[in-house]
Amino acid sequence: MKLLVFSTLYPNRLEPHHGVFVKTRLQRYLARHGGSAAVVAPVPMAPPVGPRRWTRYRQIAAHETLDGIPVTHPRFPSPPGFGDGWRASLMARSVRGTLLDHVRRLEPDVLDVHYAYPDGVAAFQLRDLLSETLGRRLPMVLTCRGTDLNLIPQIPSVRPQLEEMLHGVDHVICVADALRDVALDLGAPPDHVTTLRNGVDLDHFRPGDKDAARAETGLLRNGRLVVCVGHLVERKGQHLLVEAFARTLAKAPEPHRLVLVGGGDPAPLRAVAKEHAVEHLVDFVGPVAPADLPAYYRAADVQVLASSREGWPNVVLEGLACGTPIIATSVWGTPEILRGCAAGMLVEASVDGLAHGLDHMDDLQPTAARPWAERFGWEPTLDGMHEVFRRVVAEVVPA
Repeated sequence: MKLLVFSTLYPNRLEPHHGVFVKTRLQRYLARHGGSAAVVAPVPMAPPVGPRRWTRYRQIAAHETLDGIPVTHPRFPSPPGFGDGWRASLMARSVRGTLLDHVRRLEPDVLDVHYAYPDGVAAFQLRDLLSETLGRRLPMVLTCRGTDLNLIPQIPSVRPQLEEMLHGVDHVICVADALRDVALDLGAPPDHVTTLRNGVDLDHFRPGDKDAARAETGLLRNGRLVVCVGHLVERKGQHLLVEAFARTLAKAPEPHRLVLVGGGDPAPLRAVAKEHAVEHLVDFVGPVAPADLPAYYRAADVQVLASSREGWPNVVLEGLACGTPIIATSVWGTPEILRGCAAGMLVEASVDGLAHGLDHMDDLQPTAARPWAERFGWEPTLDGMHEVFRRVVAEVVPA
């Protein structure tokens, strides 16, 4: 199977953690089922001046090879404040030549697209042209991962484009049943939608000695350690967690410390911590490479995911695989992971809900964490992908 992967959610040397779940799935698929792949991962055009969150895109190479897979980064205009309804067309116009070159050179069997908008709509707009160039129809498989279905369809100018695309692609993969329901509501044919959850690397994420992990990470040696892994952005809910943590401290019989792991601007959260007089008990670690994450999970007494939106949160399974119990907000795909798990607690996405979870963290059973995570290995997902790809290729007729 030859795959042409198209997505803005793919890592690069400047941002090795960005969309790492897309890279992981692709690598594991090729290792299990063979074949070859090339990746087209568009990045926004960088203005000559402005905040670093935009100018940094200039540092991303046009071509690179990551773990043996060639990756091309064409630029596309995505100015802030510009109408959302135009982003897919702008992307399609900008990446057209790059995708045509890859189709001629690779002659792919499947166009493997991740994220519905603008990526999926842009690819769908180009699919007929790519098929004409190839001399046969190029089947397109779209994987939806979270915000692309649980938020973006609320944009009036975007929703009709999503509806047309989801109805017309060859197959839609959703990483959670909650997202599958939205895809069906938007017009995807039921027999063209499959739920294939992200798996967890059970060899990399595994239990270990808590004291050794705390020594390795330099975290608190004594007392209770609460760890939250995720980008420091509002939808991840760390501001709610900091306030809930402050409430818990008033009733805690022993020292507690909150550790926030993830990139982003910590200033707003530092202000929240100061407002609640816990700034000396909240540590901001910054971004941590996937290779180093297990130590942070192992060091924790409990992991917390405070998000208001999630697709299929990988951090939940990663922590459980390391033997760490978790408190998580009951949103989107998260209940599909934790429902029935004695090492997990689902709470409301609010300060009250998170505080309740922290107050009852001792009710969780750490010994149940690893066995639960072992139910979510990668193999069923990879085999399901192969069946989807095999099916859409079998249906191909000349363009």
